[in-house]
Amino acid sequence: MLEPAFRSRLLESFETMPRQLRAAAQWVLDNPRDVALLSMRVQAQRAGVTPASMTRLAQRMGFDGYDSLRDLYAEQLRRGEKEFLGKAEALMARRKRGGDGALAFELAETLERHMAKLCDAATLETVTRAAAVLAGAKRIYALGYRSSYPVACHFAYIYGLAGGAVRLLDGVGGTGPDPLWEAGAGDVLLAISVKPYTRAAVELVDYARSRGLEIVAITDSVVSPLVNRAGAVIIVPTESPSFFHTMAPAFAIAETLAAILAAAAGDRALAAMRDVERQFDTLSTHIYETRQRS
Repeated sequence: MLEPAFRSRLLESFETMPRQLRAAAQWVLDNPRDVALLSMRVQAQRAGVTPASMTRLAQRMGFDGYDSLRDLYAEQLRRGEKEFLGKAEALMARRKRGGDGALAFELAETLERHMAKLCDAATLETVTRAAAVLAGAKRIYALGYRSSYPVACHFAYIYGLAGGAVRLLDGVGGTGPDPLWEAGAGDVLLAISVKPYTRAAVELVDYARSRGLEIVAITDSVVSPLVNRAGAVIIVPTESPSFFHTMAPAFAIAETLAAILAAAAGDRALAAMRDVERQFDTLSTHIYETRQRS
């Protein structure tokens, strides 16, 4: 059996699996390289399950044990291809072994690998497809909670500078979703959410769909709850040696989408940016020169 065929079978079986096996399956789906290279115990730790769960997953999918599943991914690789507390403990252990410099290198190297993955042809295709959906929107609503909030905010700010019709769904006192009362067919919701997925984000996506909005999602897994709810999906890596997942690839995608939309807007975007810059100058918004103290 080839790895792509196994991946398809795993996706088909995912929703019917018990919770522990779903967690193990999500790890396998999201980390094919690590499946081939890391021990079963390390994989179980990173997936937040017991080693026995990894074995049961392999057996459920027709293998004798997890080593047989690993061999499948190892062959694919040869042809070319936790919880916060637990991760924090592992982070501190790595720092103790290698020092701050080694830890900083590991973090930077991981981000470098993630950014390179965004240049894959398959990823770029999902980005251009998502940009086409957003470009056709009458208005874009940007949604993100917790660690995803600054990504949504960043997109709304950048595209707004270019005159884009975009609204960030935020607000004190629980008023964030209120702007959706005037949204409907022809509008698009850009939803950002990564594991652990925020319940409010998923529920708001469902509400937006009920009002006729198209959904574009930036998320971290093919089994994310946003995938089956969105018409266009961009998968970003979030794994990090740190105790907290990284949002850097999601930020890069948000900036890319905003840049594509601004470029597509042409003269309209240029006119909006001229107006913005005039206001910046009038209000002395930015410091363009620094004077050394005498």
